[in-house]
Amino acid sequence: MIAAVYSAPAAIFTLVVAARDVLGGGPIWPTAVAGYVTLLVTGALVFRRYVPHVTAGVSVAVFIASYALGTHFSPGLTWFPVIASLYALAVYRSSRAAWIWTAIASAAAVLCSIVVETDWITIVGFSFMWSMSLVIATLVGITFGNRRRYIQALLDRAWQLARERDQQAQIATAAERARIAREMHDIVAHSLTVIVALSDGAEASIDRSPDVAKEAVRQSASTARRALADMRRSLGVLTSDHAPAPGELAPQPGLSELPELIESYRSAGLPVRFTERGREPADPVTQLTVFRVVQEALTNALRYALEPTAVDVDLVYGDDRIRITVTDDGREAGRGAASVGSGSGLIGMRERVAVHGGSVTAGPVGTRGWRVTAEFDARGEVAR
Repeated sequence: MIAAVYSAPAAIFTLVVAARDVLGGGPIWPTAVAGYVTLLVTGALVFRRYVPHVTAGVSVAVFIASYALGTHFSPGLTWFPVIASLYALAVYRSSRAAWIWTAIASAAAVLCSIVVETDWITIVGFSFMWSMSLVIATLVGITFGNRRRYIQALLDRAWQLARERDQQAQIATAAERARIAREMHDIVAHSLTVIVALSDGAEASIDRSPDVAKEAVRQSASTARRALADMRRSLGVLTSDHAPAPGELAPQPGLSELPELIESYRSAGLPVRFTERGREPADPVTQLTVFRVVQEALTNALRYALEPTAVDVDLVYGDDRIRITVTDDGREAGRGAASVGSGSGLIGMRERVAVHGGSVTAGPVGTRGWRVTAEFDARGEVAR
């Protein structure tokens, strides 16, 4: 836009001077040079946003040259590109660069006027007018440049906040997926392991003890229905668009459900002995962690331990820490088989306990048996 505003009057002026020279019989070359200079300055102005230093250098050089040439190329037309280039420097680069070029242009114009002019009044007047116009252009450019940079900073900040918000949403989504995956693993692994054990027991006793087989089948069906209800509760939040029914708002399992959990493993044939000491924590998240750790440890014992005679579950509720120990004396054969499991259960236990600033260890006990130990904060504080 600025290049167009400049090029139009410059071209008209050049044509008028050319017509005057031709009609008056004067030389045409000064006008031709003026035309080429007009094209040069116009091209420099077009790229003032991208190379303002080059535009400023070309504009100042053309102005000094036109001032020296005088009548064949009006200094007034070359004054405008210098103003525009200094404004562009202040807006698109920095105020420091604009002030440097302002000083260079002012000094060059003053020296040129001293050489060309003989009247000191003219020299002083020209120098003052030229310098003030350059300072005003620079100040206006700095004002608009600072506002432009401020608005750009606000836009960059808004974009950064939006990106951080998206990242936080992605992190929250990943955490929620991991939580649901842990819940589903705990529900499915526990239920299917108990169902398989009860089904094997029913098959083995159906001929000699039909009543025992019927009870095993009944407990298997009860376990399956309970697992189905737990899965619906866990996944209902993801699939439902309406408010959940009262039955869907049942609390997560806690310490009050531990006896029922342990009894289900006993029914599946696991000789569980349960002891607990200390005061139970009131925090529901801590209670859920205790329940899930015990559930996963007993599920592993039922799946992997061969011919155990005792599985001891020992809970110690301290003032600051909770310690869970699950030990079985089953044979170790088969625990390390590649087809036994994926290891997700142990990973899930460690993730749950790590949230409370704790740790989980699991390994063999002597030549026979396996022990899982979990210890974490009893006050329900989340590790950061």
